[in-house]
Amino acid sequence: MPSLFFRHRLAQRLLLPAAFVVACSLAVNAAQADSETALPYGPGVAKINVADERPERSLSGDIWFPTPTPGKHSRADKSKVWQMALADTRGTVADGTFPLVVVSHGMYGNTFNQAWLASELARRGYVVAMINHPGTSTFLRDADQARELWQRPVDLSRLISFLIDESEYAPVIDRNRIYAAGHSLGGFTVMMLAGAEFDNARYRTVCDGQDLPVACEVLSGWSVAETKDDQAEMATSRKDDRISKVISLDLGGTPVFSRDSLARFDIPVLVLGSGRADMLNQEIESRALATALPGEKVKHLELPDAGHFDFMGVCKPEGYAILEEHEPGDEIVCIKGHRERQSQHQRILKEILTFLDK
Repeated sequence: MPSLFFRHRLAQRLLLPAAFVVACSLAVNAAQADSETALPYGPGVAKINVADERPERSLSGDIWFPTPTPGKHSRADKSKVWQMALADTRGTVADGTFPLVVVSHGMYGNTFNQAWLASELARRGYVVAMINHPGTSTFLRDADQARELWQRPVDLSRLISFLIDESEYAPVIDRNRIYAAGHSLGGFTVMMLAGAEFDNARYRTVCDGQDLPVACEVLSGWSVAETKDDQAEMATSRKDDRISKVISLDLGGTPVFSRDSLARFDIPVLVLGSGRADMLNQEIESRALATALPGEKVKHLELPDAGHFDFMGVCKPEGYAILEEHEPGDEIVCIKGHRERQSQHQRILKEILTFLDK
């Protein structure tokens, strides 16, 4: 399911066919996962729920964790289009303490989009948690909640608090190693969580023209920052000091970030961009983000020939043709989506592990 900041009309089209899109849940690099027999843990997964006094802002999602049984997992085969991630739905958490990675999905996405990454990280000793952002997820679309875009980083802060203070997983989470990663709008979200701030003046300037960045179309379509109250909320820092590293996966929204807030970043940032630039202008997005961050804090890689959807799951070999026939236009999510995407996943995973393990 497509993520944030690319063409809004295309985003709507790509996200409507639930039969195919929801089935993308738990996509993974099958060849890589099946060949790795020496990994220390298995990939456990369970549902999580974070209650709130506002019923509409309750959070639901998935938590992935290391299990003590590396060889015990299965792969559901419920989709004609997408491969599924290795998962042990009945697994128990391995002994020890593990880093926590919270992951934010893109525009109208869901927790399944980066499940391939969560499964791989769990097998290597990470706890990974993801929720469906109310208002901007596949299952929870709402105009008012989308307008309150500042709530997305708050969602992640609430998720962290729940996991380390209230959940049954609290004893196994290393509170000194809490990280955040996000794809597309999720990248925008985790950058705000790490200290990036929305700049109302830049938003008005950048988005007042003819050749608009994709972010402008999306934010305008959601009526973001149109009232004084909303402008104040959007400009308020949502920095969570518990985050010690952050990963941006082909984010959209850099043009509306305050340059001062980016220059003040005090934690390491991994910025991964798509070399194919099939959805986002890298010059004003990932490249601009990396340039604006302190040089000693940022590592920027533009993955050769990677596309925006390569940060999502692996398509089956026949996936492109099936979507082209049944949902014309949606096949874009499976362009170079099988073996080429498996190779991209290997590179993405390697870079993320290198960054987090330092």
